[in-house]
Amino acid sequence: MEIAVKSPQDWLREIEVQIEADRLRSRIDSLLNEYQDKATIPGFRRGKVPRHILERRLGNALEATVVEELVEQALEEALTKNNIKPATRAKIENLEIATDKTIRFKALVEVIPDFELQDYNGLSLRRQTPTGFDAEFEKRVSALREKCAIFQPVAHPAQNDDFVAVDYVLRENEKVIAGPKNNVTIQVGAEDNHPSINQALLGAGIGDERTATINFPADHPDKNLAGRTITYHLQVRGIKEKKLPEINDEFAQDLGYENLDALRHAINDEIFADWEERIRDDLHQQVIEQLTSRHQFAPPRSWVEMHIAQMLREFNIPDTPTAREKLLPAAEKAARLDCIVLSIAQQENITVSDEEVATQIQNLAQDTGRKPAEIASLVDSSSYHFYLLKKKVLKMIVERAKVQ
Repeated sequence: MEIAVKSPQDWLREIEVQIEADRLRSRIDSLLNEYQDKATIPGFRRGKVPRHILERRLGNALEATVVEELVEQALEEALTKNNIKPATRAKIENLEIATDKTIRFKALVEVIPDFELQDYNGLSLRRQTPTGFDAEFEKRVSALREKCAIFQPVAHPAQNDDFVAVDYVLRENEKVIAGPKNNVTIQVGAEDNHPSINQALLGAGIGDERTATINFPADHPDKNLAGRTITYHLQVRGIKEKKLPEINDEFAQDLGYENLDALRHAINDEIFADWEERIRDDLHQQVIEQLTSRHQFAPPRSWVEMHIAQMLREFNIPDTPTAREKLLPAAEKAARLDCIVLSIAQQENITVSDEEVATQIQNLAQDTGRKPAEIASLVDSSSYHFYLLKKKVLKMIVERAKVQ
């Protein structure tokens, strides 16, 4: 067998292989001998099928099977002899079977490029100091009050911040184009409402009918509305005001706490836990910036493409050439970090066991209120395994760093 290896890119190996015809013929002969002893074909006794009939019936299928087998064996041998460790599955190109049964093919194999691992011990990091505790505390208490708010019917005409239940239809040139819609709640004065809607409802009483005519500009972002004049016909069915609970022991007990002090302690703990997580994430990001800036090399192309695809999904970005071009630098950086993490993990003998993955999935299930089986089906084992490995590596580097 002849093997030639080229490196058109630091992350790519082109392996050209030629397999002697004798290997193909010999393997086919061996299989035909096996099948001849077992083959059952109408008109012939078991094991007595003539060789030429067996060849005619099985020849093409056997050849295809043997070629696939020999190519796989040859590729494995080529990788082993040349100490090539694939970063992804090899891609076979230009597979050719000559008339004399010589097999030739080219394999494209992406690899983690050779690079000198720079010192990652004793990095200088700065610990973030979160501020605004009081504002954050008030924000969380306000959110809890909103969660426990009640809505009470009122007799007065609608005021700003009241919640009005309306029936409505939309007309354009007196023609109904939408509706009727019944019992739709609108908060008077809300910024999301068109000013004409707020103005129409302000001061309205139960049973009142109001109209709001809106001239949508030609450049309105909603093409279905752009350039149109639409009148909203509204009839008020009910008016309610939101009542926020007082902050006292009863409020805390409604939320499941013993008293107000217990609620305050719980909120404090949540804030500090969130801050610690934010600090840790910031330290990890500092490590990532230093690692990727100290190591400059081209990562495997398929890894870059994987990160581009992930970003497109995560940020719900349409998959266009322009979007891919904009995401390319960040994707290359992320793929380069993957290579660095793997190299450090190998040097430090850092691994992640299946048990650790299972434990993390269990914790994730508890945090999200879902069953572990549901989470496990959503988490790709290999990618999640690497996610945990990266967390371990970053944690180790932070522990060895000089944090100020």
